[in-house]
Amino acid sequence: MEQASSQQSTSSDDGKSREEKLAEYEADYLQRIEQQRIDEDKAFDGLLEAEAKARSTASRGTLPKGFEPKPEPEAPKASRGTLPKGF
Repeated sequence: MEQASSQQSTSSDDGKSREEKLAEYEADYLQRIEQQRIDEDKAFDGLLEAEAKARSTASRGTLPKGFEPKPEPEAPKASRGTLPKGF
């Protein structure tokens, strides 16, 4: 009979009540779900960055022989607030 009582106490998980076990499990579960969501968000962000990078480096095609691309317009020079010559 003593063996049966010793087996019962070892399987009761250190004397914790069912509510305590449930609360621990629930907290652990919520933590795992939150971590999983964070991992999925990171993976999605990485996928978006990779796609954006691939699109930005994609070729837009080539021009036929003899054609040249339009030169980039020069940026206007910043005004220094001075008057032109002759004033």
